[in-house]
Amino acid sequence: MNKPDLDNRDRIETLVRAFYKKVRANELLGPFFNQTITSEEAWEEHFVLLTDFWELNLLEVKGFNGNPARAHQGVDKQFKHSITTGHFDQWVALWKETIDEIFEGEKAEYAKLRATNMAKGMYKKVIANRPGGFILPDGASGLSFG
Repeated sequence: MNKPDLDNRDRIETLVRAFYKKVRANELLGPFFNQTITSEEAWEEHFVLLTDFWELNLLEVKGFNGNPARAHQGVDKQFKHSITTGHFDQWVALWKETIDEIFEGEKAEYAKLRATNMAKGMYKKVIANRPGGFILPDGASGLSFG
């Protein structure tokens, strides 16, 4: 079966919406998102923001205006610094699963790689922002997500 690649904004939006539908229903991730993004209007804003983000990262189209590290650090603080690598692992797994269900091709593969790498970096930024900071153990660059 031939599936389209993630080569335009409409397809990226399709991915973002399908992915977050899974995230919202996910037992591990849903509470973080559903308690942070509390209205359908806010979800629509989130979809636009994340479509902008992925359009920048996959197609190099400018338009994203946000600070993902600050957003994730704020959620971690809101949830009493409880975000773990398991949350990022689940996020990456759902992202890859959603891509594989709908898309294939060079950009689809790149989106999976970018998400995996972003998850590693974002987790480091989240824990570094915790009270007292956090020093990663040796070999932290080998952390595995997804």
